[in-house]
Amino acid sequence: MFFQSYKYRILFTLPLLFAAVSSFQVKAAGLVPETSLLMIEESDMGGTINLTNTDTQPNLLYTTITDLPDDKGTHLVVTQPVVRVEAGQMQQLRFILRTDAPLTTEHLKRVVFEGIPPKDPSKKMKIGFNLRQDIPVLIHPKNLPVVKDAWKLLTWSTVGNTLTVKNPSPYVVRLSQGVTTLPSGAKGLLSKTYVLPGETLTTTLNKASGADSQLKFTPASRYGIDVPSFTAPLNQ
Repeated sequence: MFFQSYKYRILFTLPLLFAAVSSFQVKAAGLVPETSLLMIEESDMGGTINLTNTDTQPNLLYTTITDLPDDKGTHLVVTQPVVRVEAGQMQQLRFILRTDAPLTTEHLKRVVFEGIPPKDPSKKMKIGFNLRQDIPVLIHPKNLPVVKDAWKLLTWSTVGNTLTVKNPSPYVVRLSQGVTTLPSGAKGLLSKTYVLPGETLTTTLNKASGADSQLKFTPASRYGIDVPSFTAPLNQ
């Protein structure tokens, strides 16, 4: 069978896979999504994304959606969770959104695209490698205006060496975990790479921020495009 060797395969995430290149001959599945973020619009009750099989052989595409433990109230399903994609071909996936009530804030999930290549009968080693793409899913309410720089709406404050960030907005804000207060250079590490609407996060700085009046961090754009670091006011 085309995919009968699936149970013999070992699934590696990208960092571990790259570390193993010197020990194994790795063949990437090559299923590449067109964007680094899946956008779901409540007004459309879903969304789509295209993936291209850049490999020279067909792959079986498995798609799974992960609900975040701290974000409830939305349900997302993919219409083709398993589909064969021929070499060099593009596959469009359709996602259907269901909500418990009309949305008033953005929501966040993750989607994993896993490509499983066929077994090569000429190979004696029965260990294969499947590459997976794990990208965020942003769900946007139909009556909420689009704001492309929602990280400017975060509020930051410190008490001693405790740093607090609050998101009073209806937008999901994604950002790097590392933050630095200025001018002292006190550093902290947030517990997550996102702040949900209405959420408050705290972290401990490596030293007291003293009279610092600013905080520097690196936000993530809506579509994962690199943006410059941002300096926000810091309240004491």
